[in-house]
Amino acid sequence: MSRLSAMLERFRRTAGVPAVPAEDFEAELAPVFAALEELEADAARLRDHAAAEAAARLTAARAECERITFAGRPLVEAERVRVASARRAAAEAEARNIVARAEVEADRLRKRGYERIPSLVDTVLAGVKGTGE
Repeated sequence: MSRLSAMLERFRRTAGVPAVPAEDFEAELAPVFAALEELEADAARLRDHAAAEAAARLTAARAECERITFAGRPLVEAERVRVASARRAAAEAEARNIVARAEVEADRLRKRGYERIPSLVDTVLAGVKGTGE
């Protein structure tokens, strides 16, 4: 058993009170507190190291984000052009469909008008003949 373990063993048995009182508690506990200070210093070094590593990783991640963003800009622009072209093509196709439907409707109306001409001529002639002119 190490010297520190032996020293701590004295305190375990009686809830923190040494089983055998020593004349100089301060001298007896000095190595314990020194060991605790060393552990606290180790913990502080580990925290500082972890914080520095976290900061370095964050900096690297930001740089990687910038690199990816910069590298992706041409792809974004190409996709924007492709989408705009596809939308323009769809709009042009829709415009052609509208014109085609309008032409069909115009032909239908024109045909209907031509079909009605003889009847209208007859009506006009009958009206003219009926007035005596």
